[in-house]
Amino acid sequence: MSQTISELVAELNASFLSGKTLEITWRKEQLKSLWKLIDENESKIHDTITGDIGKPAVQIQVLEILLVKNDIAFYLEKMDEWLAPESVEVPSPFENWAPTIYKRPKGTCLIISTWNYPITLTLLPLAAVIACGNTGIIKPSELAPQTASLLEDLLPKYLDPTCFKIVNGDKDVALELLQYPYGHLLFTGGAVIGKQVMQSAAKNLTPVTLELGGKNSVLVTEKADVELAAKRIAWGKFAIAGQTCFAPNQVIVHESVYEAFLEALKRVNKEFYGDTTEPHKVGKIVNKVHWKRIMTLLESSKGEIVFGGKGDAENRFIEPTVMKDVEADDSLLQTEIFGPILPVLKYSTDVEGKKSLRSLSTGALGFFVFSDDIEQAMDILTWTSAGTAAINDVMGQIAPTGLPFGGVGASGMGSYRGKSGIDTFSHRQSVVNVPTAQAFEDMSAWKYPGMESLETVKFLKDNMEAKI
Repeated sequence: MSQTISELVAELNASFLSGKTLEITWRKEQLKSLWKLIDENESKIHDTITGDIGKPAVQIQVLEILLVKNDIAFYLEKMDEWLAPESVEVPSPFENWAPTIYKRPKGTCLIISTWNYPITLTLLPLAAVIACGNTGIIKPSELAPQTASLLEDLLPKYLDPTCFKIVNGDKDVALELLQYPYGHLLFTGGAVIGKQVMQSAAKNLTPVTLELGGKNSVLVTEKADVELAAKRIAWGKFAIAGQTCFAPNQVIVHESVYEAFLEALKRVNKEFYGDTTEPHKVGKIVNKVHWKRIMTLLESSKGEIVFGGKGDAENRFIEPTVMKDVEADDSLLQTEIFGPILPVLKYSTDVEGKKSLRSLSTGALGFFVFSDDIEQAMDILTWTSAGTAAINDVMGQIAPTGLPFGGVGASGMGSYRGKSGIDTFSHRQSVVNVPTAQAFEDMSAWKYPGMESLETVKFLKDNMEAKI
């Protein structure tokens, strides 16, 4: 990096203050260039993500390339509407003040990304930063070094290098970045680091969005389509070796369909992967430290293996694994697994199911309910808090372009994508245009010191106080 971080931040702040980013046409051109960055380098993106984490090609195409390109296209379609001034409904005495909310850019924004979706979780928030008229820095994860290196090469070729920068490096680089004030900071990663990020941001009063993880639960009711539930849950859990923040951490199944669900999972596993699971169909664990952590959780579990259970340290591979007869105090339920191991619990009554959900996953990033009874499913969604939810699918809430993505409680705060990205990376500035006519000035004379009296107080109470 030819610039120091101090010089880089100063340049971006200067570019922002120049007004260069204010024109909507300029922002649209930058968004189109970001779309082209992905479109013209799809094969390179496939190669680097495969090299970093072994993600299967279809998942790269859909969840890293198509998803981001479609979101950018949606911004281009809707940003004029989303950024337009908003008139505010107010009581009649203030209607002629033209009360309006304007979406103002916040300044230089910092995005600290993660490794499991190294394109999506870096460029999706960057698209919102651009749309809102900010300058920005992206800090990709050092745990996906090939993708980070590719972005470092491509970004200045497509985006205005005086307004958008990339900084690669380890945690020390991230810590240095965090020493500076920003218009907004978005961090994606684990809760432990998220707390440190928030503490650093607080020193500069930098507003923060935290996208963290959580022990996401699936609840399969007695009214679920068990075969469909097994297929969709297995896909969501085992995609990229379970290393998705939205992936199920555990499944809680009604006792009446528990055994049928386990048998369905066996059939689905064979349908997906055959008699022997090949690593390229699942993906590899990001590094040996995480591989060891996951295998230790598995080896410490007191549950019974339904299938899977084997690992290959050299290739950082773990078989898709299902565990049954898992108790609440099991090692697999004490943390976010973030690997291809699925504990399956049993519940018999709504009270028991609610208790399990609240103890295992309050404040998770996602919650998933399988039931063909929509009233039952909607009621179950109220049993616990979660950042997002889906009925009869897992991770389905990330599919609709523009639907906000964000957590609650332990899984984070704030959101982005679509209009919520505009809300996150813009300041909603309230503006009034107060009349200057003499008649209005005479009506407002009560506020000046010469009108200070009990008679004025009585007049204000009688004539300006709203009654209910």
